[in-house]
Amino acid sequence: MSGNFKVSIVVCTYNNSSVLDRTLDRLARQYCRDRSWEVLVVDNNCTDDTQLVVERHKNAKRIGQLSVVSERQQGLTPARRRGVRETAGEWLAFVDDDCLLDESWLANAIAFADAHPRCGAFGGVVRPYWENGAEPLPDAVGWTLACQDHGLDACRIWGLVGAGIVLRRAALEQTGWIETPFLADRIGRRLVSGGDTEISLRISACGWDLWYTPDCVIDHVIPAHRTTPSYLKRLAFGLGISQVLVDALVWERGFASCVGQCARSALRQTLHAAQAVIRDQVRGRDRRPSSINLHFALGNWAGIGRLAFKRSLVGAVSRSSPPQVSTSKS
Repeated sequence: MSGNFKVSIVVCTYNNSSVLDRTLDRLARQYCRDRSWEVLVVDNNCTDDTQLVVERHKNAKRIGQLSVVSERQQGLTPARRRGVRETAGEWLAFVDDDCLLDESWLANAIAFADAHPRCGAFGGVVRPYWENGAEPLPDAVGWTLACQDHGLDACRIWGLVGAGIVLRRAALEQTGWIETPFLADRIGRRLVSGGDTEISLRISACGWDLWYTPDCVIDHVIPAHRTTPSYLKRLAFGLGISQVLVDALVWERGFASCVGQCARSALRQTLHAAQAVIRDQVRGRDRRPSSINLHFALGNWAGIGRLAFKRSLVGAVSRSSPPQVSTSKS
């Protein structure tokens, strides 16, 4: 897609047409006087009626610039990279296919971007939207579902969740991520991720600021199957693997010291979580938080094992970072 756009919204999708329909409907409802934005749906080998859903929205003409491309390489990272290459906006917004944007999200995002010339990436409030019988989870496990809320004031932060992350194209290009991502992120049902954090780290390493703004609000659809104990344990295990791989990216003291630090951290977390599981069982309390934390710790150990085959990840962000940007404004 070509043209002079302020924002390119990239929606990567895989067999989630019913929720994608609602995501596009929310995009069509955006109250934004600035019409210089586009929406690109990246079809990542969908076998449902995704193409029909997009075509219906195109025919309705409620989204000014809407198009769809297919990406045959499976996975969120290849789909996002395809979206970046196919769009032209000064800013890129990665909106997942299960994210329902507040009607003022786009207008507020543009206003925030214009007001922060040193900002390389930012995100807003991402709150869970429990659906189809999903039982709201305790706050103690909300971190597994990529929720984000840092309060009522805008602030600089160290990392952002991927749902609704907004990226300055120039900053993303400077990182080299488009050509060479280090982490594969999610592929199909595999729950190992880390790509969102990698992008944040690489943008920050180039000298750009990362920001949170409470004015951009997203409802993240959580269906019932994503609240079952088995799914949450798998998810936590995958996040545990991802944490080790992400930590390795910014480690600067060699492979052996990285593994040693990760192992010490994993041991502490494993012992603490195991004790909490036993304590909760004895006291008859909800064991979901402690059990999920235990699976996260076990995932750390699996991540350490993977590092043996991915030694090049250690310190990769530092090695790949170009000279930092220098601006006088904040």
